[in-house]
Amino acid sequence: MDDLGKLLKIANETIEDKEVVALSRELIAIQSQSKSEHKIAGHIFRKLDKWGLRPKNIPVKGYGPDIVAEVGDLRAQPLILSGHMDTVEVMEGWKHDPYGGKIENGMLYGLGSLDMKSGLAAMMVALRAVFETGVPRSSRIVFQAVTGEEDNSAGVRALLARGAFRRAKGVIVGEGFGGLAAITHGRRGGFYWEVNLKGKASHGASPHLGINSVSEGARIICALDSMKLSSSPYLLADDSTPLREDQTILKISGGMEMKSLSVPDKCYIKFIRCPIPGSPTPQDVTAEIKRTITALKLRSKVKLKLETGPGDLFHPFVTPTNSKLVRTASECIAEVTGRRPKLVIGRSEADDNLIAREGNLQVIDFGPGETGTLVKYHQAEEAVHVDQLGDAARAYFMTAMRLCR
Repeated sequence: MDDLGKLLKIANETIEDKEVVALSRELIAIQSQSKSEHKIAGHIFRKLDKWGLRPKNIPVKGYGPDIVAEVGDLRAQPLILSGHMDTVEVMEGWKHDPYGGKIENGMLYGLGSLDMKSGLAAMMVALRAVFETGVPRSSRIVFQAVTGEEDNSAGVRALLARGAFRRAKGVIVGEGFGGLAAITHGRRGGFYWEVNLKGKASHGASPHLGINSVSEGARIICALDSMKLSSSPYLLADDSTPLREDQTILKISGGMEMKSLSVPDKCYIKFIRCPIPGSPTPQDVTAEIKRTITALKLRSKVKLKLETGPGDLFHPFVTPTNSKLVRTASECIAEVTGRRPKLVIGRSEADDNLIAREGNLQVIDFGPGETGTLVKYHQAEEAVHVDQLGDAARAYFMTAMRLCR
């Protein structure tokens, strides 16, 4: 039996599907919207402590704490398994109880079942299996359950500030868009801008005496929507199409505060550019957008601002397909599932972007997930096939053990 075969045998002996499913249901039952993660953090802390893993609470201002546990030689370079505890709010349209964790026709329903409590549960069980099996000599594996990912990645920012990613061999995030049929080895980024227009008020019956900031804001939106965006024939998006940039208007507001027949003198626009790996810097894109707006020769005074606060700048990244991290994960998933995963780039920004950029690290995502019409991230009736959960835990276990060796 080869090395992978031996690892799979150990994984099958130490990891039970029903345990991963049960833990996933426990986590789904706990409400944990961003900034309200205290209860789920406590539950995860107690579970890891019961297993003898000596977890730590890491405070995160304004959010619940991060939970960190590690096994192996504390002096060794760590391999990090990371996942977020928080969810979005309950969207309209749920038929199942979003906190019920009901299993129906092979699907586990619940808020966070995909994003990403089942992945978190699989990582926890995998870590316990590593602990019970024994970490290879001079190796170290760190598990992180982080807060605030759905808001501004506050939990990862707190860990970065503490140097928690320093010297890491690599990072595996347990959010599996596409399930175990795919590995996300990079992500597009997200840059945000605000546009403020200052026109001139006048009576609505005499619009020629004023400058309508809303009308001119609409011209800016049309110009932004017409901008040429780049694409890559060499990178595959997580929906199996060629990866391309997107630019989306997120908000427009304007008009007079009072109900008066007046030409609006103020307008506000917010939009996002989702750059791909290799795209220009946000400063270069800002200059391009300024030129686009200037060419409109608007009468309003226009101020364009690149947002640079927490949660505003997410740079794209890609982990090389021939890296040890990608190759090992691919081989281990293929051994567990019998099928080699495709390599894709995530279209949405996430904690990964910050870890890769700020920590200068290689990062990949894989775990329980769905494709097609079952992709209900941030939607009602979020659900995941339960038959993935045990396999995900085994794939995490095998990848971690092999990278440590």
